[in-house]
Parts: sequence; C-alpha cells; structure tokens
Amino acid sequence: MRSCLESIPASCQRVFVAFSGGLDSSVLLHLLVSQAHRFELIPWHINHGLIENAAQMERFCIEQARGYGLEMRLDRLDLHALDSNIEAVARRHRYRLFEQGTRAGDCILTAHHADDQAETLVLNALRGSGVAGLRGIASRRYLGETLLLRPLLGVSRAQLEAYANEHELAWYNDPSNQSLRFDRNYLRQQVLPAIKTRWPGYQNALSTCSEIQSETQELLSEIALQDLEAIQDTAEQGGTRLDLPGLLALSLARRKNLIRYWIESAGLTALPQARLQTLMQQLQASPDAVPEIAMPDYSIRIYDQRLFLVTAARSVQCGGEFEFGLRQDIEIEQFDLKLSRQEVFQRLNIEDREQLLTLKFRRPGEPNSDAHRLKRLFQRHRVPPWERAGTAQVYLDGQLEGLLL
Repeated sequence: MRSCLESIPASCQRVFVAFSGGLDSSVLLHLLVSQAHRFELIPWHINHGLIENAAQMERFCIEQARGYGLEMRLDRLDLHALDSNIEAVARRHRYRLFEQGTRAGDCILTAHHADDQAETLVLNALRGSGVAGLRGIASRRYLGETLLLRPLLGVSRAQLEAYANEHELAWYNDPSNQSLRFDRNYLRQQVLPAIKTRWPGYQNALSTCSEIQSETQELLSEIALQDLEAIQDTAEQGGTRLDLPGLLALSLARRKNLIRYWIESAGLTALPQARLQTLMQQLQASPDAVPEIAMPDYSIRIYDQRLFLVTAARSVQCGGEFEFGLRQDIEIEQFDLKLSRQEVFQRLNIEDREQLLTLKFRRPGEPNSDAHRLKRLFQRHRVPPWERAGTAQVYLDGQLEGLLL
C-alpha cells in the first residue's frame, strides 16, 4: 500500500494530510509518517461544528498527532446553523481553507478511497450530473498553486480496515456516519450493499466509467477552449465576455459546452440544467432586452450582443462626487480607483489646460441634468447598465467631458 505515496512529487516541501481521525485518514497518516524524512508532515484537522462529538474528535486528532511527534494544524468552522446541502457547503469551506492556508511547493493529501469514488459516482448520477460529475473524484488537481492528491482512490475500505488492524491503529468512529440524514450515508448503508450483492464487481465497473468520463471531459474542454478563443470579447473594459453572434453560430451542444467551460474557468458554481436551458432560450431575446440568469454568487447577462459574467464584486451600488481640482493624484478607495491627473486627460484625449477636475458616480434613478448626454456616452462606449454606477463621469470646470473607462 505504501506504493500509493509515490504520487507525491519529490519537490514537495510540505505535506498536509486532511485528518478527521476516522479510519481512512488514520491509515493515510500512518503511511505518511514512514515517509516523513522526505518532507515536513502536518496533519490538518478542520472542526466543522456540525456534530455533537466534534470537540471529542478534535481532541482525538490532537492526541494522535502528538503520538507521532507532529504539530497539528487546527481550524474551526461554525456551520451548525446550515439547514440545506450541508455536505457541499462544508466541502466548499474546507477546500477554501486548504487553498488559503498553503503555498506553492505544498501538497495536500486526502484519504478518499475506492468506496468513496463509487459513492460519489452514484450520487452524482442520481443528481443528474453531466460528464464532469461522472468523472467522480479526481486523483489529483490544483488548489491555486497547491497540489491536491488522493493516493488511496485505488484502495477499498476493506483493505484500509485490514491495514489498520494489522498495525493496531486507533481511529475515531464518527457517530454521524450512521445518520441517514446525509445522502452519502444513506447510499452507503441502504443502497450499495444491495448493489454489491447483485454485482460484486460494481466498484471496478464504476471506476472504468470514471476513467472514460474523464477522457470525454478532457475532449470537451479542448473543444470549449477553441470556441472560447474564437468568440470571446476581450475589450479593455470589463474583461472577457462572449460574443453573442459567434455563440449562436455554434451548435446547441457546443453552446452549452462552452457556457459550462466559461463558468468553470471563472471558478464559479455550475449552472443547473434548467437554468442553462433557460439561458439558451434567452440568447434569442430581442436586442432591446437585457435578460439575466441569476445565481447566488454571480449572474449571466446579455447586453449589446454580448454575454457577461457578473459577480457580486463587480456590482457597484455606492455613488458620490469627488472634487480633485488641480491635484495630480486621483484616488477613490471604494471604487478601487488610483491614477494620475495626466492619465485622466490621456484617456479622454483632452488637453490639460488646468481645468478643475471632478469625478462623479451616480446611482440609477438619481436626478442628473446631463442625463441625455450621459446616456449617449454610455451607449457609444457600450457600457452595460449594471456597470454604469461604477463608471466615473469626468467633469472639467463643471462640464461633463466624458467617461473614465
């Protein structure tokens, strides 16, 4: 079983092992201790605050780490108030901690094994996942600059139990693993045993399915990247967008594939199938419409023959008027704006004749004597409605001269 650790790169300086104290991570930690001369080994326990025994599990993990002479990293989350999709939310918080708490040259190892892989594939299929979901758990991927490895994916839980008993390892039996409240526990206790009775080799079959889907997803990603490079709008203002006529020139299947890739590349949550289908219909909306598909952390909007990914960070609501007079340094913290007076005049292509400089940001609906001219400026420069509140209006000696784009 130690051969599974050969996947750890020789260049890895620190190895963090996600350590819950359960059977799986206890075996992985024991395996890693024998290799600790190769790197700095750090068990990492995250207390999610979701179960009554969380404090006991935490103490158990601390004692186990001390027994190996290791200093354990501990993080606590307070997720007990969450009512829906607890597993997914906890996983998202956990991996965010992993990414924020590591650096280039580090590796993180988790103890996912063959039974976990089978459970994940079945769960994803029942949830209506596409090719990406049916890949199951990846054996390796990156969290930022940190390599995430799952070296035990080819090892069954029965093999882990045999190893733990042979080496007389202690582990913590989490009572929540018996709760049928969690979908994975229900699948593990009620569904998969029946499948195994009928199809004893189901794990190998699902593993083959995962490998095929991984290859398929790789091909789909290659096609999506080619399509993205062909139709993305890389205008200076606002970053990467999609050209609507170019998108409509693709087949329906390629449109959907590109949208999925576009969203995933931005690190955002995938669109559910129903909303993706709605978006496909909205691509045919009239040019005057500004349709929107809203998700909790972002939205997809259509404006001026382009598709935009709009995140909460880009939705500016505050307004204000900022007088700089003849000052040379222009800085407005809430709009993340910092430049020189010279740059303002260069962007407007206007000569600096020592005019008094004022920058204004107005909320939608606020009275504005320059409303008609301002509207024409926004349209001429193709500024989407949701970005207008965060676009500086440049006034020289009290007169509207242009937009700071």
